[in-house]
Amino acid sequence: MDISPKEFECIKRELIKRVTSQSTGDIRSLSDYEFFEVCSQMGWNQHNAGYRALIETLANWIKGELGVGSAMELGSGPGYLISCLNYLGINTIGIDGNRYSQKFFQEAHPAYAHQYCLDKFFEYRYSPAQAFIAIEVFEHIPDEGLIKILNKVREEIRPEFIVFSSTPYADIEPAWDVAWGHCNIKQPDQWVDFFKNFGYELSPLRPPITEWASLYVDSRSSV
Repeated sequence: MDISPKEFECIKRELIKRVTSQSTGDIRSLSDYEFFEVCSQMGWNQHNAGYRALIETLANWIKGELGVGSAMELGSGPGYLISCLNYLGINTIGIDGNRYSQKFFQEAHPAYAHQYCLDKFFEYRYSPAQAFIAIEVFEHIPDEGLIKILNKVREEIRPEFIVFSSTPYADIEPAWDVAWGHCNIKQPDQWVDFFKNFGYELSPLRPPITEWASLYVDSRSSV
C-alpha cells in the first residue's frame, strides 16, 4: 500500500530515533533486518501495486529496448525485477547481501528461488550476462568498493548494457542518510566519468525507473 508524505516523515522520525544513541548522539546504520523492515513499511516491495507497476514497466523496457537474453541485478532487495525478467524469458540472476530480502523473495516467487544469490560482497564467480542492473545501490557503496565491482563486471560479467540509477540527492536530514547507508552521493555527470573509466559510455536511452536513471553501453558496442 502506498504511504502518504506524512506517514513517510513519521517513519523517518521513528527510524532516526531508533538508531540514535541516547548517550552520545551518534547515528548507527540500520541492521539488515531493520533495512528490510523499513523497506516493507515504505511499500518498496511487490505487495504494493504501485511498486509492481514501476518494476514491470522497467522489465518490459529492458526486454523491448535492449532485447537481451540474460541479465544480472546487483542489490536485488525484494527481488521483483528478477521475477519479472525471468517471466519475460530473460535468464536473470539477482544478488544481494540481505538474507531477509532473499527469504522474502524465495517465499513470494518459489519458481525462481534459485535465481537469487546471497553474496554480500559480490565475491562469487558468475557467468557472463548481457545486461547488468544496479538500481539505487551504488550510493550505499564507497568508491573503493565500486571500483572492485566494476572491474569484476568488466572482466567477468562482460555486459553490453548497464541499467543504472543512483540518487543524486542527499536528504535534508543527514541522520537519515547515515542510518540508510547513503555514503556515496554523486551527480549524473560524475557517474558518466566513473563508468567511462571502465569502458562504458552513456546512451541517449533512459530506463523508466527514476528521473535520473541512465543506460551505459560497452564502448565497443552501439545502440
